[in-house]
Amino acid sequence: MLAYRLKFKSALHVESKGSGSPDTAQEFVHSDTLSAAICASWPNVFPGTAPDFFADPGFVVSSAMPWIKDILFFPVPRFRIWNETRPADKKDIKKICWISGAVLEHVLRGQMLDSAEVRMKGQFAFSPGEDRVEEVINVGAWKMLERQRVSVDRLGGQSEAGTFFFAQQHFHPECGLYFLAEVAESTRFEAVLEFLGDTGLGADRSSGLGCFHILEIADPGIKLPATASGWFTLSLFNPGQEDDISAVIRQSAYSLLSRSGWITGTGVGRPPIKAFSEGSFFGTRPVGRIVKVVDNDLISRFGLPLSNPVYRDLRAFSVPCVTPSWIKEA
Repeated sequence: MLAYRLKFKSALHVESKGSGSPDTAQEFVHSDTLSAAICASWPNVFPGTAPDFFADPGFVVSSAMPWIKDILFFPVPRFRIWNETRPADKKDIKKICWISGAVLEHVLRGQMLDSAEVRMKGQFAFSPGEDRVEEVINVGAWKMLERQRVSVDRLGGQSEAGTFFFAQQHFHPECGLYFLAEVAESTRFEAVLEFLGDTGLGADRSSGLGCFHILEIADPGIKLPATASGWFTLSLFNPGQEDDISAVIRQSAYSLLSRSGWITGTGVGRPPIKAFSEGSFFGTRPVGRIVKVVDNDLISRFGLPLSNPVYRDLRAFSVPCVTPSWIKEA
């Protein structure tokens, strides 16, 4: 397992809910979007890639999550991790979306957190020894800005739609996104990732958005528990044939979200599909599956402008985690 730290050279726009509203954007990249972007870039670097490569690409990735300076942040768990808190801390705790690696290690060992011993700033929680990130968080790890744009018809005049706003995420110079990956062929994978960095990740790549370079490839430095009875997810997860769903959710804590959006290079929308979110806990190791959301039958029936089936990677990327005490009691 390696961590790939990405430093963005331009703004980023990722909106994979399929809302069709350019004025909204996500602040991180879900694993299915990242995997799809890498797979779509693969044939450009290796032209002989077979169409069935997308059904089993030879790598598994987590979602792309924030890093600040040298600290990696992880999704806040979907289960209770705090001891009884002071009333003054409750509002701060509700804002937390990301926890640092040092805080995550406590969670993976099944330890509850004391709000007095954890620093909280905005949507970030980190240990006192990681307070060097505070100066970046104070000015903003990233800014979500709206850029006004205009719709132009084919004749070059303004269309009836008029102007609209397009959301862009601008990162602080000492901040970016990273993801974890388990890769079969690292040399090829890194070559494709370099190509993706040059062409861009997310929407509006033709305008230069989403470009990045690989800042570092290294071990994430997270101390995983030697013995654990559960698993903590760092990606989306949709159960497949290898998952015993009754065993997976017997002792679990999770949230669900719906994944949809648009197929790259077409005006075709993807059918929505449900997935367990990042930060979920399961009693047995989740495997997941690659879902064929548009098959050849649909392509021929509706005359879609596609040459191959469309897949969505909803395999789980998870790390060992001791079962939280309150889940055992439940």
